Amino acid sequence: MHATETAPPSDAPSRTTPPVLTSRTLWVMSVACGVVVANVYYNQPLLGDLARAFGATPARAGLVATAAQVGYGVGLFFFVPLGDLVERRRLVLALVWACIALLAATAAAPTLPLLAVCHLLVGATAVGAQVLIPLAVDLSPPAARGRTVGALMAGLLCGVLLARTVAGFVADHAGWRAVYALAVAAMLVLAAVLHRSLPHHPPTLRSSYLRLLRSMVGLLRAHPPLWAASAVSGLSFAGFAAFWTTLSFLMADRFGLGASEAGLFGLVGVAGALAAPLAGRVSDRRGPAFAVSVALAASAAAFGLMWAWVAIPGLVAGVLLMDLGVQSIQ
Repeated sequence: MHATETAPPSDAPSRTTPPVLTSRTLWVMSVACGVVVANVYYNQPLLGDLARAFGATPARAGLVATAAQVGYGVGLFFFVPLGDLVERRRLVLALVWACIALLAATAAAPTLPLLAVCHLLVGATAVGAQVLIPLAVDLSPPAARGRTVGALMAGLLCGVLLARTVAGFVADHAGWRAVYALAVAAMLVLAAVLHRSLPHHPPTLRSSYLRLLRSMVGLLRAHPPLWAASAVSGLSFAGFAAFWTTLSFLMADRFGLGASEAGLFGLVGVAGALAAPLAGRVSDRRGPAFAVSVALAASAAAFGLMWAWVAIPGLVAGVLLMDLGVQSIQ
């Protein structure tokens, strides 16, 4: 005698069905990308204030911004690949909490070298934004993945550009340390929201961490065009960072203006970056090589204009062109 087979419990499908990215979760993740990456860029309008606070030269104060960018690159190489091996939700939350602790140390840093070290580590842990993007893609249906990436990149870009405006305003009214105290508060709120909102999504790759790192070198060997794409993207962003790193000194020395005015150029950059989707249309019609060439020409024209016309209108026009070019390439 055989027992009659019974139907599985009603909750069985929910155990195997992968989570779906809702519009609310996508919105939360987009905002999170902006809030997290902003921590790398708060320093740029503050460099003049930091030089005065620590009695440093502009070159030494500029190392703070350099340290943040180097740290971000280190995090991209060493932390982001971990998202293929461990649950990305757990990795994001760990990076967010580490960044909170390092931002608190930044706000209390007693010397410029320690401040630079803190920025290096903040940059490394701010790559949580880059872990959220593949998580959102995995949770999206194939037909919606382009829109998902676009939403997250829009949030990340707004964080990059508006961080300077917020930092400049806060620093002029409450001092540069208040900028990082505010960043700690913003990240604490974000940690609570992400803890409630991010779905669990187990990793699918089984490999060792060292083998995964070696595979990235293999990609460069197997796909030589990646070298050119990486070089163009890296060099264009280097010019972008060089402008923002020196802007606060230019505003103070030539125009007698402070961090608030330097930070307002972030709003100008948003306007330029919003035109970047035009590059996608140009790429569809004329090919990516043509689109990248136009973007590089726009960036070169921006620096030429700002070199020839060192005045507020010239800088505004140059920032519009520069952000259009750089964001189209990125």
